[in-house]
This record gives sequence, C-alpha cells and structure tokens, in this order.
Amino acid sequence: MKRMILLMLLAVMILPGCTTLKQTEHGKAIPGDREWALLPFINNTETPYAAERAEAITQALLFAGGVQKVTAAPVEMKEDELLPDRGTKRYQKGLEWARKQGINYAVTGTVTEWRYKVGLDGEPVAGMTLQVMELPEGRVLWSGSAGRSGWSRDAVSSVAQQLLQSLVDKMPIQFVGEQKK
Repeated sequence: MKRMILLMLLAVMILPGCTTLKQTEHGKAIPGDREWALLPFINNTETPYAAERAEAITQALLFAGGVQKVTAAPVEMKEDELLPDRGTKRYQKGLEWARKQGINYAVTGTVTEWRYKVGLDGEPVAGMTLQVMELPEGRVLWSGSAGRSGWSRDAVSSVAQQLLQSLVDKMPIQFVGEQKK
C-alpha cells in the first residue's frame, strides 16, 4: 500500500502542469519556406503587454522551427490607444501592412490568460489562441487554442512558452522536400 501511494505521489510530482489543447484538423500544408507576417495579438487579459510578450515568443518559436522569414508587423500605437481596444487597432494596422507587402501567410493570436493564480501557491497560468491565415483574403488555414498551468516555482513566461510551443508544433507547416506533418 505504501508503495502504491509513493508511486502516485511520484507521478503527480513528475507531471509538469496541466495543458489543454484544441486545434483544427490538418487541412492544407502551409509552406514554411515562404515569407510569413507576425500580426499583433489581441490582449484579452488584465496584464499589460501580455500580447506583445506572446508575439515575441511566437516569432522566436516559428524561427527556431524552421520558418526563416517571419517579419513582425511594424505597428506603433500611441500610449492612449493601447489599453482601451486591447490591440484590435494594432491588429488591423498589421493586417493592412502585411497585405500591402504581398505576404502570403500571417500568424496572429489572442492572449486569453497570463497571470498567477491567487492563493498560497500562486501558480502561473497562460491561455492562448493562434491562427495561420492566407493573405490577402484572410482565410484561416489553421487554428489552435490552448491553456496551461504550471507549478508555483515556474514563471508565467515559461508556462506561456511551453504552451505556444505546443501550438506551433501542431501547425501543418511543410518545408521543400518534406512530407506533410
């Protein structure tokens, strides 16, 4: 009996946290060797600049995953425009920019949670959605949504990076000479 309890405790301690992930079914493979735009994310949290943090992590993960041409939309907003609309104006300006540049694919997302839970442990939690769109039409080729919580010793940015990595890994990106994911 003691052995069973010890094994159960060990299994609980090994688990890195809870993750929930939902995505669209793989449709068309998305060429990873084309130029991609990283559009501004929408921040649906109470945490200032959570969207910009998620954008930076996503761009790095896409680049590390082999998408070598990922350009962030150069969108600057006045400070008084950042909080009231949560990033929708930045998103629209970024989408306009990507279309004018003739970029074929764009990644965007929404940050739905980026905080520490209130309580004794203060566990970090993050929630995100990502979409890959084909431009200029704006047709969504892939969409995924995930949430993750970590342990009290983890940083929110670490939990968010793990979460975004799981989403990026699910994207049906195909490179020249590679089989479809």
